[in-house]
Amino acid sequence: MIKKCFSTCFIIISSLLIFSVPLLSAFEVTDDLDRTVSFRRAPKRVVSLSPVATEIILALGAENVLKGVSSSDSHFEGLIGRPVAGSPVAAHPALIEGLKPDLLIVEPALAPEILNGPLAALAPVLALGGPSTLARAEARIEDLGRLLNRTREAQSVLDEQREHFRNIDLKVKKLNLSAAPKTIYLAAEGEQLLTYGSSSFHNSLIIAAGGQPPAFASAPGPEKFKLKNSDLVDFNPDVIYSCQKYKRNITKILSNKSFSNVLAVKNARIKYYPCSLTDRAAAHAGYFAAWLSSGLFAEEYGDPKNLVRDNQIIGQRPIAIDIPYVSQAKIVYARLNDFVQKTLLIEFASPQTVLSTADGPRTGVTVVGNGSSPPMVWDINHQGGWEADLAARYEVLGLDEKTSSLIFTGADMDDLAIVTKTWKDIKVTALVTAGAESNAVRTGQDEGAFYEPGTINIIVLSSRALSEAGAARAMITVTEAKTAALWDLDVRSSQTPLVNPATGTGTDSIILVAGGKGRPVDYTGGHGKIGEVMAEAVYEAVLKALAKGNGLAKKRNLFVRLAERGLDLETSLSGPDAAKLDSASDLCRKMTLTLLEEKYAGLAETALALDDALIMGHVGDSSGFVKAVETEAAALAGSASPIKIRALFDPALPPMLRQTFDAIGSGLLAQK
Repeated sequence: MIKKCFSTCFIIISSLLIFSVPLLSAFEVTDDLDRTVSFRRAPKRVVSLSPVATEIILALGAENVLKGVSSSDSHFEGLIGRPVAGSPVAAHPALIEGLKPDLLIVEPALAPEILNGPLAALAPVLALGGPSTLARAEARIEDLGRLLNRTREAQSVLDEQREHFRNIDLKVKKLNLSAAPKTIYLAAEGEQLLTYGSSSFHNSLIIAAGGQPPAFASAPGPEKFKLKNSDLVDFNPDVIYSCQKYKRNITKILSNKSFSNVLAVKNARIKYYPCSLTDRAAAHAGYFAAWLSSGLFAEEYGDPKNLVRDNQIIGQRPIAIDIPYVSQAKIVYARLNDFVQKTLLIEFASPQTVLSTADGPRTGVTVVGNGSSPPMVWDINHQGGWEADLAARYEVLGLDEKTSSLIFTGADMDDLAIVTKTWKDIKVTALVTAGAESNAVRTGQDEGAFYEPGTINIIVLSSRALSEAGAARAMITVTEAKTAALWDLDVRSSQTPLVNPATGTGTDSIILVAGGKGRPVDYTGGHGKIGEVMAEAVYEAVLKALAKGNGLAKKRNLFVRLAERGLDLETSLSGPDAAKLDSASDLCRKMTLTLLEEKYAGLAETALALDDALIMGHVGDSSGFVKAVETEAAALAGSASPIKIRALFDPALPPMLRQTFDAIGSGLLAQK
């Protein structure tokens, strides 16, 4: 009786204590507009139209709270399937309301519109994003970590970032430079060069990478401004870098004779990086500073005498593979040439016969693997450091080249996809890493020029033994499955993205382990069961690897697919009638919101597919589609009769996409 009373009293007292205190003490966040916003509990339903904030939330492992993102967000597996509710410059109120957010994060430029509109009553609003200092970027990570109950994860992100900065600082000091290489970040609008002011995070990154940024007296702040050609000539940079989307314009501008004596132009030291790294001060600033630094000092960093840390294994992670002759598999993390490199190793219980696109047919192989190298070593290896890097990897991993068969990639080994398929006694495991953003090609159409590594690497393990003929035929099966996956994802050629889907990356590799039990199989094509099982495993693994590495899925938002083709609304709005507009930016904004709606996004997506079909000769007459988009333009304008379709967009766009954009733009302009 006493025990029962004690238990009941304890429950009552505990309940009173719980309900006598707040669920969470108030937590304040100061945003980029110097507004202080208070929270009493961690948000559970966040809509983020700020790519910077979205990236940080993903880095914190809090992607489950993201219920809506912007049209500019891509390349992250955690964003696949997330509804798009606006862009960094435009919010779609109906879509946002439907997501029922308890926090709305927007870019500072968009914030005043949101704060003065109906969305302000829907949820708290934070203005985060845009150019910032590196210190402010760290504060953002800490604030969002506390706000989302991810303080430990935030500290881990910061520790990793600071480690990159420390490593580069040590390496640059070891060089004992008499002068840092003069370095500038360039953007472009049409034929106008732009850069950022002296206190921008871009200049902070240049300093952290070991470079010397410009200090233009007319631009002491952090904002972007128009750069005079004479200013660039006078600064005379050793290195120019930019975001990939500006490559075409900058290449054209810098071909002007007035820049021919600029050192970076003369020595071809103009580098392009992913825009998500160059234009954001977020969760990967240290990573990018290290990458930029390796581009500034590729030759110096490739010299062994300039190493600042010992080559050594710093960790490993086991990988489960259920194939009888596999004794163990793991991903090994090693510091090589001062940067962390990762290697998948699959060890065999007995020596195996393998067929590799890297080193041909081999016998007596005891280990196969896939080694990934981070971007920080790409320039170093291009300068002739590949052999030293390879030798260091073999030495640290304790591998014998005579009994090992490795392939290599620029994709991250942590994005490894593993798929096993079975049929009766047949079991096939495919292990795939994939990156297809920088050097995807359409074989038979594109030039054989060298590009930065993206690479789809495939290792296939079969439980059934394969003959020499069977292993050779399996290479075709594996390649066909890979290409089918690329086409089903609509991966574009990096050289000719407007007109060509990709068939591979140009640096793809395959290792096929021909061991296993039973009589060796001679036929491994698609008509045989082992070929079917092999193709299924490879196809699914390539899809998963591209989702992990590039955030690619069959259904992804229209704006991502346009970016993959090198297109965006702003730069494409350059047709003959565009110059007559009162405000091109206003039309771009309205078109963005319109194309977020499924109906109009579907029209544009249909246009993309139809353009491919027209180029390949699969469709003869497209007039029916043109008539359909003209009808939609009239409906969008609220007109019962056809409206005039203006030539608003670049005539060089694929014809069906141009017709669609011209029609939607004309419909919006004709609205009363």
